[in-house]
Amino acid sequence: MRVKIVQEIIDKLRNKKRKIERKTIEPTIYSAPYKKPNSTYKKLICPTGFGHSGSGTLLDYFSEFSNTTVLGFFDPNSSGLVKNYDTSISEIDFIRCAGGVLDLEKQIKASSYFGDCLALKLFLHIAEYYYRKGKIYNDYFWQITNEFVEEITDLKIESKNSFEGLYFLQLLARRKKYQNLHSPLLLDNPQKRYIYYLKDLNVLEYRKIAKEYITKFLKSIESKEFLVCDQMLTTSKPETERKIDYFGDFKQICVYRDPRDIYVTGINLNEGWMPHNPVDFVKWFYHRGTPAYLDAPPHPNRLMIRFEDFVLKYDETSKIINDFVGISEKDHIHKKEYFNPAISINNIGLYKNYENQQEIIYIQKELQKYCYE
Repeated sequence: MRVKIVQEIIDKLRNKKRKIERKTIEPTIYSAPYKKPNSTYKKLICPTGFGHSGSGTLLDYFSEFSNTTVLGFFDPNSSGLVKNYDTSISEIDFIRCAGGVLDLEKQIKASSYFGDCLALKLFLHIAEYYYRKGKIYNDYFWQITNEFVEEITDLKIESKNSFEGLYFLQLLARRKKYQNLHSPLLLDNPQKRYIYYLKDLNVLEYRKIAKEYITKFLKSIESKEFLVCDQMLTTSKPETERKIDYFGDFKQICVYRDPRDIYVTGINLNEGWMPHNPVDFVKWFYHRGTPAYLDAPPHPNRLMIRFEDFVLKYDETSKIINDFVGISEKDHIHKKEYFNPAISINNIGLYKNYENQQEIIYIQKELQKYCYE
């Protein structure tokens, strides 16, 4: 018992020492090495999924070509082998996430000096989060991000006050955890703090500035002829023309899958972001966007494919994909080495062995038109 008490005292002292050390150590950020952009990509390809719908197979598939650079999260259990898993770049989220480039458009539409400041600080906070990750988020990324903010900002006042109100109460309560961060969102920020005011821009003016920013970023990524960016265009509605305003020419390939298998996959993996009851799952399925994309008018920049067809009708579907993006089969030098239909077939018809078939029957009834027969 005495030994245990002594050990607890020692642990407390060590933890206290670590906290003191963390307070004095300057965070190592804003130091990612930057080289002159060397991108040679001619076409942007954007796989899109809707939550375990199988879009990851496109990452594996395009990795098999000699003239592609693929950015995205690879799942080594989804199909076949994974190329350069340890050095891969995850989804490019700072553009489409809440508070990101696309989301800032809302503030342009309904500008207010209260919302302007919070929106810009939130965006800078998100950008800094990715900057800390390094890799493609290097010093050039941080430079063009600040240039982008300056271009859409009309006035920036150095001030100890702020217009963010109650939003900061939660951050204030957690300030000790984040006290070494130089985020513009923190109340106890040791750096200078500002109040931001947006320029009086219309939506098209904002999109033009944002497009220049996004183009600079994408062109800074060293790439081969085809640059594949996973989920970069994923939204709950297609909005293809709006996305063209931001990204220029691109090819978006949307993969959808039998909702019964999606439901079972979510439960098997105990996904916290998916409902585990059929009633909520049906609502969730609509919110995730599959019906909106399937029911939208066709567009030359957007292709819809079934996960099941990609696996069971591989030759036919792969030709459709190749023709759509303009990639040649002669460059398909690792065919079926990363996306292997013989492995992915195990992910079809999972619902047949699910223990609660009444839940499957409900989903099938409500989402019949999206089920694969």
